[in-house]
Amino acid sequence: MRSVPGIEIVDLHQPAVGLQANSIRVLPAYRRQLQEQELEAAAAASVDALVAVYHSDHRELCAHERDWPFRIMNMYEIVGLSMGLHRDDHFKRLKMMQDADAILADCRDLVEAHGLDVEVTRAAIVAMLDEQPAPLRGARQISTLFAS
Repeated sequence: MRSVPGIEIVDLHQPAVGLQANSIRVLPAYRRQLQEQELEAAAAASVDALVAVYHSDHRELCAHERDWPFRIMNMYEIVGLSMGLHRDDHFKRLKMMQDADAILADCRDLVEAHGLDVEVTRAAIVAMLDEQPAPLRGARQISTLFAS
C-alpha cells in the first residue's frame, strides 16, 4: 500500500489477534468488540477510508460505511484504482440496503437468469445480512425481521 501514490497509512493502534476476523469466529463477543473499537479508532483518527486486507473482513465491515464518516474499502480496490481500474462494489451496495426484500428485488433478473429458487435465495440474503459481528448503528436484526 505504501507504493500507491497519495496513500497515507494511519496506525489505528488496534490489537493484532490473527490474520483475519474469521480466526476469532469462536469468540463472537470479542470479535464484535474488536470491530467496534476499530470503527471508533478510524473515526477518531479522521481517516478517509478504513481498508480491509481480507475479503471476509470487508464483507463484515462494508455495511458500516452508511453509519460512519469514512469509506470502507477492500485493499484491492485501492490497488485497482492505482492501476486505473474500477469495479463497483455491488456486495457493499446491497449489504448497505439492509433489506432482504429490496436486495432480492434488485437482483431479480440474476435470480431468474440463473434459475435460482426465490426462497432459497432470500434465505441466503438473510444469512449475508446476519454476517455482521458489530451491529450497525440503529439497525434492526435482519434475521428477526424475516424469520419464517
